[in-house]
Amino acid sequence: MTFTSRDLRDQIVTATDASDGEYDVDAIVEEIVAAHGAVDIDTLDTDEFWAIVGKHATA
Repeated sequence: MTFTSRDLRDQIVTATDASDGEYDVDAIVEEIVAAHGAVDIDTLDTDEFWAIVGKHATA
């Protein structure tokens, strides 16, 4: 089964819903795809992932 950007988006929604704040999920997806492709967030460095998320905080 191929991992898609939709799968990535779903993982990001799950992660951000479990944290405080609101985020531009589409912008997070775009940044990760541009840097790494459509990958499982578990393959990313945790600090890098949350730094990307933090850059796209909306509230």
